[in-house]
Amino acid sequence: MPDPAPADLAFDLRSAVGVLVRRFRQDRTLPAPQMAAISWLFRKGPQTTSGLAALERMRPQSMATTVAQLEQTGLAIRRPDEHDGRKLLIELTDAGRAAHQQYLDTGESWVAEAIEQRLTVDERVELARGLELIGRLVDE
Repeated sequence: MPDPAPADLAFDLRSAVGVLVRRFRQDRTLPAPQMAAISWLFRKGPQTTSGLAALERMRPQSMATTVAQLEQTGLAIRRPDEHDGRKLLIELTDAGRAAHQQYLDTGESWVAEAIEQRLTVDERVELARGLELIGRLVDE
C-alpha cells in the first residue's frame, strides 16, 4: 500500500469519527450539553461552572444554564469548595453517575456487537492498533 497523504487521512478520519459520534449521540436520553457536562464531571470529578465551560469550550453563562438543568433533574449538585469557600463545585449525584453509565452501556453495546459481527480477529487487532495511534494524535 502506498504512503497515504496526511490530508486524505485527516479527511477520512474526520468523516468516520463524525458518523460514529452521531451514532453514539442517537443513544443519549439527555441533550448534548447536559451529557457533555456529565461526561466531564464523571472523568474529571467536581468542577466549577467556569471550569466545565473551559473544558467544553463554551461560554460560562451557557454552562451555568446546563448546570442548572442538571440540578433541576437531580443529576448534579453544587457544594462549596473545601479549599476556597468562594467557589462552588458541581458534582454528579448517584442519578447522574447512573445516567452516565447508562449512556456508556447503550453506546458501547451496539459498537461492541458491530465489532464482533463485522470484523475478523485480525481486523480487531488492527482496530486496536489504530486506536492506539488515534490516542497518540490527541494526547497533549
